[in-house]
Amino acid sequence: MRSRLILAGVLVSAVTLGAWLFTGRHFYTKFEVVEKLEAPVTADDPLAGTGFYDDDNKVRTTVRKDEFHLGLLPTPQGLFDKHLLSVASVLGATWTMILLFGWATRRRGARGTLR
Repeated sequence: MRSRLILAGVLVSAVTLGAWLFTGRHFYTKFEVVEKLEAPVTADDPLAGTGFYDDDNKVRTTVRKDEFHLGLLPTPQGLFDKHLLSVASVLGATWTMILLFGWATRRRGARGTLR
């Protein structure tokens, strides 16, 4: 029974770390990515003729994209937040349950009440 528990824990750990690697190996969990992009200035832009933009003639814009990145650590804003999901929270909960279940079955077995 204990070997199955440990095998299940190793399997959950491997899947969680694989998801972390697959989603970009970020430090914190993210559901939205903010990027700054550069685009060339269009000819009909009224600010281009006044020299508002730098010499490189590029406009910098901020773009928000919905992307999921599983992080090593959570970034929750509250108690029940979607950003609580992380490698640390999944593996911590998994191994805590395995250790508690193993400890409980070991205690029952020592007392002779294991069925």
